Amino acid sequence: MNTATQTLETKTIEKKFWGQLFRVYILPHRGVLIALILTAILVAVCEASLTLITRSVVDSIVKHKEQASLLKIGLIYFGLLLTLGISVWAFILMAGRLSTRIMYHMRQDGFSHLQDLSFSFYDKHSIGWLMARLTSDCNKVADIIAWGTLEIFWAAPFLLGISGVLLYLNWKLGLIVLSVIPLVIAVSIYFQRIIIKSSRKVRRVNSQLTASFNEGITGVETSKVLVRENANLEDFQKQSQSMYANSFKNANQTAVYFPFVLGINSIATGLALWLGGDYALSGLLTLGTLITFLAYTSAFHEPILELARIMTELQTANAGAERIFGLLNTKPEIKDSDLVSRHINAKKQQVNGVPYDGGESDIRTIEFSDVSFEYLSGQPIMKDINLKVKAGSSVALVGPTGGGKTTLVNLMCRFYEPTRGQILLNGSDYRNRGLLWYQSNLGIVLQTPFLFSGSIEDNIRYGRLDATHEEVLAAAQAVNAHDFISCLEEGYQTQVGQEGKHLSTGQKQLISFARAILADPKIFVMDEATSAVDTQTESLIQEGLSKILEGRTSFIIAHRLSTIRSADVILLVENGSIIEKGNHEELINLKGAYHRLYRKQFIIEKQALHFRA
Repeated sequence: MNTATQTLETKTIEKKFWGQLFRVYILPHRGVLIALILTAILVAVCEASLTLITRSVVDSIVKHKEQASLLKIGLIYFGLLLTLGISVWAFILMAGRLSTRIMYHMRQDGFSHLQDLSFSFYDKHSIGWLMARLTSDCNKVADIIAWGTLEIFWAAPFLLGISGVLLYLNWKLGLIVLSVIPLVIAVSIYFQRIIIKSSRKVRRVNSQLTASFNEGITGVETSKVLVRENANLEDFQKQSQSMYANSFKNANQTAVYFPFVLGINSIATGLALWLGGDYALSGLLTLGTLITFLAYTSAFHEPILELARIMTELQTANAGAERIFGLLNTKPEIKDSDLVSRHINAKKQQVNGVPYDGGESDIRTIEFSDVSFEYLSGQPIMKDINLKVKAGSSVALVGPTGGGKTTLVNLMCRFYEPTRGQILLNGSDYRNRGLLWYQSNLGIVLQTPFLFSGSIEDNIRYGRLDATHEEVLAAAQAVNAHDFISCLEEGYQTQVGQEGKHLSTGQKQLISFARAILADPKIFVMDEATSAVDTQTESLIQEGLSKILEGRTSFIIAHRLSTIRSADVILLVENGSIIEKGNHEELINLKGAYHRLYRKQFIIEKQALHFRA
């Protein structure tokens, strides 16, 4: 488990998490919660009263024998049973509704918050960790809020009611029975401490197990190609065994806890039976009172066990609450400053349907001024980058893998921000502009295209949901994707499958280009967007590129140098620095690193053509 995850865990139940939980997710449903509490109390009163009626029946029969009148008592008993049945139905309905509503809002807020978090957050947390937060953890916390509240407000009044009746029936005998409560509290405190530790381990291993599930499913093709099935199974079995061991330990602790409480209560019941019988024989108790006393003493363990169970469930839910609010309370590292946010909010975030930028609406220049960057402190990735790009220019980035090309583009896109130095838009730090506005002006096509489940048209429209069908067609035609889409049986309504698995890589890439173009970005970014496609698809893309990039500022990370010869500026990036800069002719004439790289690639491509011939 990574360090970021560990910082979310504490040694005790965190009041701040439950306070936040109450304010954010419980108070909005206080009407249902209050009704649930009142119904639970009513159930407790009804159950406590039923045993008292038994006392009246027994004493009436003993005293009056055949002349005993039981009609009135029977009607009261029937009324209580009817009230109890309706109340149980009502609180089950309300508890289920409350749990579902809270779970829905927690997952909605969690998913929404994930959209706002910076790329650096996803660098530190696995998909499995995030999935566990929004599934099992949300479910556990929502359940304890609804059903735990129900049980507490049933068990506590029922326990208090029983205690009061026991003291009323015979205060000496009642005190003897109630004397076991301090021992129950001591046992509960001890088990609370050990159960919460094992609960955290279970939640932690569950996250790792979920991550393994995700990786195993998404990487199934690679696993099969490399014949990794058995090795993957062994790795998964180790994690499953760890899950089993921790879950068994947690369940065993819980299983031991309940018998302890039940055993203590049995001692109280034995004392009541012994002393109560003696009192009854001495005439100090009526037979009905003795039977009632024993019934209450026997029932005494039910609310205690329920409260004990809720305490153990609370330990597990506390671990989930820590993780959920650890996620929800995570602040995005990349966000608008308070000044920009206030300015944007004053403009109501939207001006004529376009995200407001907090300043000027055009981008005339993008400038890197002594920009340095490091993912981890003390490990620089980019060093002293200086670059100025005018609007409409095309910038190509080439160089060895790991040299810093993608990092430079990510900084320009403000997915990360410089550790030192500034990136300027029209001479002003881009952190003084609206993040939503700036990134809405970016069109990005990555090396590995990603499509969402749905139709081709849905995927092209993904970046601009209000686009018409005609605009979708125009975007597809601009990147030469229209022909292959039209040949499909369902055309633009063809379902692409999860992550676009029903299409080839080249087809997915063409759709990605169409999606980016439809959004009409001012800045267009291609991160080795043609390196994974065949030459035919690449030529289709290249044909449309001149029209696509016309009038736009473009950043192109290229693998094939032949595709960027016409770029206005070519940057050779190596070891986090720009070591050469110029257009193609200038760099060739320089006869430096770019010249050597281009010549080497030219020879390789020529040999490949000769081999194919």
